[in-house]
Amino acid sequence: MRSRLLFVAVFALLCLPLLLLRADPVAQQGLALRRALASAFENGPPGPIELRAGKEDFHFSLEHADAVKSSFRTLDDGLTPDLRTIRAVMPGREEGPSMVCYIQVSQEDSRILISNDTGQTLAEEAYGTRTSLLPPLLAILLAFMLRNTWLSLLVGALAGAILLVPETEAFTNAFGILFWDILFEEILLDPFHAYILGFTLILSGTVALLTRMGAIDGLVQAMMRWAHSSQSVQAVAYFLGFGIFFDDYANTMVVGNSCSPLFDRMKVSRAKLAYIVDSTAAPIAGVAVLSTWVAFQISTFAPQLPTIGLSESQGYSIFLETIPYRFYCLLALGMVGLTIFLQRDFGPMLRSESRARLGMDKRLDVAGPSWSHIERAPWTLPRWENGLFPILTLIGVTGWSIYALGVENIPIPEAMKLKDQGLMPWLREVLSQSDSTKAIFLGSAAAWGLAALLSLARRQLGLFDVLKTSLVGSITVARSALAILILAWCIGVVCMKLDTAGYLVSISSQLTHPSLLPIILFLTSCFVAFATGSSWTTMAILQPNVVLLAHRMGEMTELGSHGMLVLCVGAVLEGSIFGDHCSPISDTTILSSTASSCEHIEHVRTQAPYALVCAGLALLVGYVPAAFFGVPPLLSLGVGGLSMISVLLIFGRNPSQTRVGLMP
Repeated sequence: MRSRLLFVAVFALLCLPLLLLRADPVAQQGLALRRALASAFENGPPGPIELRAGKEDFHFSLEHADAVKSSFRTLDDGLTPDLRTIRAVMPGREEGPSMVCYIQVSQEDSRILISNDTGQTLAEEAYGTRTSLLPPLLAILLAFMLRNTWLSLLVGALAGAILLVPETEAFTNAFGILFWDILFEEILLDPFHAYILGFTLILSGTVALLTRMGAIDGLVQAMMRWAHSSQSVQAVAYFLGFGIFFDDYANTMVVGNSCSPLFDRMKVSRAKLAYIVDSTAAPIAGVAVLSTWVAFQISTFAPQLPTIGLSESQGYSIFLETIPYRFYCLLALGMVGLTIFLQRDFGPMLRSESRARLGMDKRLDVAGPSWSHIERAPWTLPRWENGLFPILTLIGVTGWSIYALGVENIPIPEAMKLKDQGLMPWLREVLSQSDSTKAIFLGSAAAWGLAALLSLARRQLGLFDVLKTSLVGSITVARSALAILILAWCIGVVCMKLDTAGYLVSISSQLTHPSLLPIILFLTSCFVAFATGSSWTTMAILQPNVVLLAHRMGEMTELGSHGMLVLCVGAVLEGSIFGDHCSPISDTTILSSTASSCEHIEHVRTQAPYALVCAGLALLVGYVPAAFFGVPPLLSLGVGGLSMISVLLIFGRNPSQTRVGLMP
């Protein structure tokens, strides 16, 4: 109970500035205007466009001009001296039909509206208020206080749905908004979410099937040649995480499910497995030269590069320049390796590991909510190839599907042009155009099909046993993990509708010194990702604002415009991943605990201290020296590595040589 009260105190201390600071309304309007322009003109206006202030007392600011500039990728902000008109034209559309639109801002109900000269509404966007912080903060607070994740998420999502009810309607309409508009229409009917649910269920059924047919026992026995101690078994999971670098979801499910029995055998806690899985999934996918993450990350800032005189195609080269400045990802990957090599843990993880070494980890209990209720059929043989081939099929089919689905979406003339430019430009475009969630769904379906075929062809199981085992494995996950995952998506949609992220961004919009920009962006993205549970959403909101802002403010620093741009882009990407890692409402955090059969809040509690150390070092020895003194990133990474070693040696202990797990 003491630890929970301590968390409440720390959490309140961190949230107090968010609740007391006043958001910059101009910054909020700029973010809302960018969304409204994207909604009104999906591919941009056909020709020159003139945006006029809709009310006499309203004047445009530089924030509004930047929103138009980045939305239409123009080099000139087009703001007239009277601040009443913004003129813009997309490159290549100078000769198209001209258009006049009116911008109206209502500060009373926090809305921005775009209409044409006939009075027709083209787009309307609301921007966040202080109450938009309530749903995520309430869910996070209750999750730690009650240790009941799904109930906390439900309360937070319902609170957000109540805020979405119009003033003229009864608050009971919140149930219709949450369960019909959001849950059914925006989540269950959405292909992205449907594919994630599908591959989670199918892959869980596949693992249960492999367990029943003796394949998991066979893999464990085969891997025991390399994993003969608690240290080596963690190293196996660590390097497997590096091997599956092309997608974080595939990484999480494969490593978590395949290594769970091995960790049980060596009495390593499922919390440690969940930490290894979570900290080698997004970080490696985020900095890999080719991955589904890279394609998305580039897409968040590359379209804005023409506004500073660079071509959109230079997005990949900018991304490569950010890799040395990806301090959190690189330090997080290093921290996992150091905890394994030095055999030292600290904080709640030390307690979990000590209990596991003593055989007191509840995940080692036969009655625990793991795969223990599904045992190897007594007539089967533990054959490792029955498990290896489906896993390789999952990886191979997923990889091939990512490529094939991306190729399908590229027009033939563009494909020929890209192939002439070389292999890397072609693969980058393929990854950016592909549907990775559909690819993982196809890979998991192929893995289940091969597992079922092997069990039937080798007479390991009968058809009824195959279907029953797969169904039981899927239902086991659906009872808890999928409920949490779906509710996390619900609260994510609620936050998007309330513009929680935009409100958080606008709080930190006022800077006192140009060199503070990377630090402010890193901290802002941390808070946004933590509160919304989505790193991708955070990147998509912040990055379009970063390009213009960093380029302009970089002129006043020793880094210069380009150096500040690279540093700030990396800071947003890193802060987003860190906030997502620590957030109990993040889907990747939930999938990591699910794949590792670890209690969700236990995973969040045990991982958080390691993530906080890495984030603190990323800030103190990374972004601060780089922004203020121009310290080379390799030197910062070296100092960060030595600092992590010092933390582990001073505060860490070997779980096998301590009895902290016996503490009440």
